This record gives sequence, structure tokens and C-alpha cells, in this order.
Amino acid sequence: MEFLVFLGVVVAVYGVLLFFDNFFKSCMHHPYEAFLRGTGLTVKFLRLQWHTTALNRSIVKWSTAYPKLLDLSFGLGVYISIILMPLASFLIIASTFHTKSGHGGKGSEGAGSNGVAGVKESVSLDLLIPGVNLPLNEIGYYVAALAINSVVHELGHGLAAVLEDIPIKGFGFHVMLIIPMAYTQLDSDQLNGLRTWKRLKVLCAGIWHNLVLAACAYLLFMATPAMLSAVYRVNDAVMVTGIKDGSPLLGTRGLEQGDIITSINSCDIRNEGSWYGCLLETLHSQPSYCISPDFVHLNDESVPISHKSDGLIECCNAENKASNCFEYMEDINAEDVALPQHMCLNIRKVIENSFAYCHHQPTCPEGHCFKPMINNFTTIMQIRRDRKPDVIYIGHPADLTRTIRISQFVPKTGLFQPGFADAIQLLLKYVTVFALGLAVINVIPCFGFDGQHIVATLLANGLVTSRVPQKSKRDVIALCVNIVGTLFVFILLTKVFWQMIFRALWE
Repeated sequence: MEFLVFLGVVVAVYGVLLFFDNFFKSCMHHPYEAFLRGTGLTVKFLRLQWHTTALNRSIVKWSTAYPKLLDLSFGLGVYISIILMPLASFLIIASTFHTKSGHGGKGSEGAGSNGVAGVKESVSLDLLIPGVNLPLNEIGYYVAALAINSVVHELGHGLAAVLEDIPIKGFGFHVMLIIPMAYTQLDSDQLNGLRTWKRLKVLCAGIWHNLVLAACAYLLFMATPAMLSAVYRVNDAVMVTGIKDGSPLLGTRGLEQGDIITSINSCDIRNEGSWYGCLLETLHSQPSYCISPDFVHLNDESVPISHKSDGLIECCNAENKASNCFEYMEDINAEDVALPQHMCLNIRKVIENSFAYCHHQPTCPEGHCFKPMINNFTTIMQIRRDRKPDVIYIGHPADLTRTIRISQFVPKTGLFQPGFADAIQLLLKYVTVFALGLAVINVIPCFGFDGQHIVATLLANGLVTSRVPQKSKRDVIALCVNIVGTLFVFILLTKVFWQMIFRALWE
């Protein structure tokens, strides 16, 4: 619903702009028209446009700086684009038939959730829509990433056109709703008059530039921790940068914003990847603890054993929320001690008095191995913090991923906050993803995309014309290919927006 509200606000803003545009055109016609011509601005229904010729000389200058290098680059771009075209077409077709399926404790100490999610994986293309599969609060990053990709894409067409002596008429921007799209205005007659290879270099240059941008942005994304290591601790821990209201991790013994988390149970946390890896490990491997027989005898609070509905054994009083039933895991080095098979122990005391973890191997260097009797949907997490007491949480690891926001950049000084480095990486991530997405979309044979013109140009190649000399037949083939490509793109877009509306109304 948030996305629909956001779209409503955007449409209302466009309505106000269109109203004042018509108002000034009727009341201040000449000054307002002069202002629009001078700035290159145009206000239309749900669209803003800006056009300029000021960049023409700069594009010509850039293209003539390293002409041979650019020519080789654009030639390579043609081969890559032609190889990518069938792969992208298969991806779109597979995505139209792809469907996703999903399934649907005690904490610190409180209650956790019992959900388990599963997603069927296959080759597919997921369109990134704000509010659907992208957080709406990151919309500024989407717009910036799209603008950067669009400018780089059109710059590729402009540079390649100048190398082939095609004049540039202008450069500009369209903003449709919130989607920025740059464009380069070329002389289409001269472009169509080029030989096949030269025309392909101009047509494929935008796709090639997006692929190069994706590679560069990804390399910068991977290198960001090393580049910022002078002011941030990297690959050392993660910092809590936000906690949602109502999170079960809140409380006097819970997490706080600014906490530096170093490990969960026996799993060390170095960065964002190891954070999620450790949470996954806690779910798949229930922790067990090495504790002494003396501790067990002094702290055992067992009551007569009963069986829960889920098949687990209960040996604690139902009102005793701080304790849990533990099972004695006998190992080959165990001494002959009189210990019951099940005992009720305080969870925090067990963790604080344990010598080591023994869930990977049921042997202890000291004491004996005891495993908590917990269902498969919850686990015990000992969250270690830098210079603060440990947080003990019993629940589902998803509670942390849903309600805790972390950063892998731990500041060395108060001058730099994690948000600065996170913003850089987030922008680079979206630039990379959108660059690949634009390359895939543009290479598809579909009306309105570069693929439409690439197909027509390929069919005008000498190898094709020798087999199909009639231009009318080649035009029919190009039309059929583009219709099929457009049909699948339309089906995919319809599917995505239907899912968007369904989620907005019912979830």
C-alpha cells in the first residue's frame, strides 16, 4: 500500500506542474516560452523533458581523444551484444513462465517466530520495482543508479556515432513518473546509410557501455572495504545501525543501536556475508554446551518429565521461562557420573558457565556435553558484543534479519559513520544490477529497444541478403522476431505489475 500512496503523491505533483505550465502559457505566454526555450525544459503529462546541445562539443572531444581504442572497444561490444541477444531472449521467455512459491520463542529473553521460508530457484529475470521487491526507502538510490546508467548508455551511442561521422543533434533527459531516461538525438538518415558493421557499432555501443559500467561498478563495490580501511574496521565485526520498533531483540538485555557484534555462538562474524552465514548456521546446527557435573547438580530444576505436542520432552515447570530442558549427550570420554538423561537448567547460567561448544562434535575438553531440547524452528543464540555483555536470544534467526539493520563498516573514529560507506556500496550495487538489467532489456528484439534495430541491421548483412534477397521478406522476418520479443516483454511486465498491485492491496 505504501507504494500506491507514493505513486499517488508523484501523480499529484505532476498534476500541479501541468496546471502551472498551462497557467503560465496562457497568462505569461512570451516570457514563459522564452524561459522554456532557454532551459530546454518541457512539461508533459506524467513526464518532464530536458534537451540541450551544450554537450555536443564535449562528446566530439571525448570521441576524438582515443579514436583507435574506442573503435576497438565498440567492435568488441558488437560481438558481446550479438552473443548476449539469444541469452537475454531465453531469460525473458523463462521469466514469463517462472513462478515463485513460499511457505509461510522465547526471547532475550522473549518470544520468537516459527516461520520457515523456502523459495524455488530457477533461471529467471526479476524486474526490480520499488515497493515490490525493492525497499521503498531506497528509492533515491534507484533513481540515481538509473540516471547514471542511462547517461552512460546514451554516451556510448553518442561517442560511437561521432566516430562514424554521424552528427549529434542534441542530448537530453526524460523523467517519466520517477524513472529517468537519457537520450541522444542522432541523424537517423545518416545512421541508416552506414554499412552494416559501422551501424552495429553505433547501435550496440549503449549495451556495451552498460556492461562495462557493470564491471567497473562491481569491482569498486568489492574494493570499497579495502579503500575505506583507513577510517573503518573491515572484516572484523558488524555494527547495529538500526532496530525496528517491536523487535524481540529490544529490551534491557537486548541489542542497541551502535552495538558491535563479533560472533553468534561459535561462529565468528567478520562482515555482512558471515553475519547471514552465522544466522543460517544457528538454525541448521543447534548449539550444545560443555558444562561440569557439579554445575548440573547445583542448578537442576527438573520436574516430572512430560511430552509436548510436538514430540519434545519437557522437564521444566511451564512458568519457568528462563530455563529449558537439556539432554545429556554422552561421549566416549565421559566419566562414570550419576547424571540424568534430561535436566532443567537456566539458559543464561548454562551459557555463562559453559567451557566450550560441543554441537560440532559431542566431546568436551572439560565437563560433559548437554544439548537444549528446542524445536526445529527456534534456536539459542549467544550474541557477543564488543565491550558489552552477551545477548542471549531464543527464537528464529529471521527475527534478526527482519528487525535488525547492520553494517560491515565499523568506524574507527566518530567523524565517519557506517551510513557513509553503506551509501557508497548501496549505490554501486544498484548501478551494477541496473546496468546488467538495462543491457539485457536493450539487447532483446523488442519495439522501442536497441534490439529492434540490431535485428533489422543483422538481416541487412550480406550473408542474409544472399539467401533472402527480397527486402520485403527480410522486413517481415524482422517484424515477426520483434513482435515475439515484444509479446514476451509485455507478458512479463503485466505479470510483475499484477503481482505489485496484488501485494499492495492484500499484503
